[in-house]
Order: sequence, then C-alpha cells, then structure tokens
Amino acid sequence: MAQEDNSDDWRNEFQFTELAALRERIPAAIQLSQDRSARAHAAYEDPDGDQDVYGAGMARGVQKELRALLSDLPSYREAKVSSTRRMLTFMGDTLIFTQRVGKQMPRNFRRFRLSYLTESRRELLATTSNVKYSDPGLFDINDVLDGDQPASLEEALNHVELAVPRTTLFVPYYSSTPDGVGTIYFAPARLNGRYLEFTDPERLTYERTPSTVDSSRSAERPVAGFNNGERPRTSVKLRKQQSEQEGT
Repeated sequence: MAQEDNSDDWRNEFQFTELAALRERIPAAIQLSQDRSARAHAAYEDPDGDQDVYGAGMARGVQKELRALLSDLPSYREAKVSSTRRMLTFMGDTLIFTQRVGKQMPRNFRRFRLSYLTESRRELLATTSNVKYSDPGLFDINDVLDGDQPASLEEALNHVELAVPRTTLFVPYYSSTPDGVGTIYFAPARLNGRYLEFTDPERLTYERTPSTVDSSRSAERPVAGFNNGERPRTSVKLRKQQSEQEGT
C-alpha cells in the first residue's frame, strides 16, 4: 500500500513537539494578553509598564506572552528590529508573526487586509512571505511582484537575520474584543499588496483551566434590597400583654 506523500504539508516545517507546543501555547498567549489588555490603561498590568489601549495592547502583548511561552524550545530564537521596540520571534526557519484581525473573523478567513502597514513592516512581510506551501494558482503572483515592492530588501534581510534555507512567514491570527477572544487560526502567510493570504489555515482552540476555588464557599452574599432585611420578633405572650395594657 503506497504511503501518502505529505511533503507539501506546512506542518512538516516543525518537529512534532514544536507543533504540539505551538498549537497549545499560541492560544494561551492570546488569552493571557486578553486578560491584561481587557483592563487597558489603569489596570493593564503589563510587565514592561505599557498602558496601551485595547488594540495596541493586544498587538504588543500577545507577542510578549508568546515569546515567554516558547523560549524553552530548542529551535526558538528572537531578534530585535533596529530602531524599533519590536522583537521578532523565530522557530527554526519560520518567523512567527501574530496578527489581530479585529472584532470579528472575516468570512473569508484565508485572506485578510492589513489596515496598518509601515514600510519597514512591508519589507519584513514581503521578504519572509510564504513561497513553499502556496498551491499553484492560489495567489496572483503578478500582484505580488508589481511596482509596489519595497526598494530596501537588503535592510529587511538584516532585520530578520535570515539564514539558509529561506525563512517562511507563519501567522497566528485571531479576532477579539475586550469581552473575549474569538476564532484563532495558524498558517503560513504571503503578503499580496495590503493583504495577508493564508495556505491551509489550522484552527486553534483554548481551554481555560477550571478554577480550584470552591465557588459555593467563595460566592458573595447578595446585598439585601428594600424591605428584605430580618425583622425583630417578639413573643406572643409579650404582644398579648401590650394589647391588654393599651385596652385599659
């Protein structure tokens, strides 16, 4: 019986333990950042003292949490982008670049338009765009190779410290609001104009660990409303004596 050829599956980019760690820790990092960023400004509690509004807080926070969670893996490395605060996260020959898509995941979750794209970020994404796992005809290559390409690719190469073989862009992307995290996907990505386009996205899930605190013991007693308090009671004998005295 012929064995199925999975050589073009992007999951082969990672060791089994690495892929398992990514599937588990990417959602965990997003949820950890959500817990901080939902209290943006006064109660953000960022380790570096940042107090960003929700969207910016998630953009910075998820990457911070993910670096901390992945740092024990053998193929993990990071690099600082010169003249910026951004740190880049690498797993072997892949660049892990998290992206919040907004309040709701688009219906076409294989394609997402970037609303904010600086020249330095364009260079970074263009240089590392996925060329390994794109299906023939999936993306319009002519759109990618038009005159909108950055001029300073050499600078981008220096930023990401590319090695041989070529680094491939992988994007964990998710929807969220201050009330909670929505859908999470993970896939190799390619920059096409202002769009990130994804090959065979895998949906990731997060399961919150149940609390060990006994909810029945820790539940607060409801505050009494009007006329709900305990009333003092007198004995029947005492009430009878009072009525007889009032009658004389």
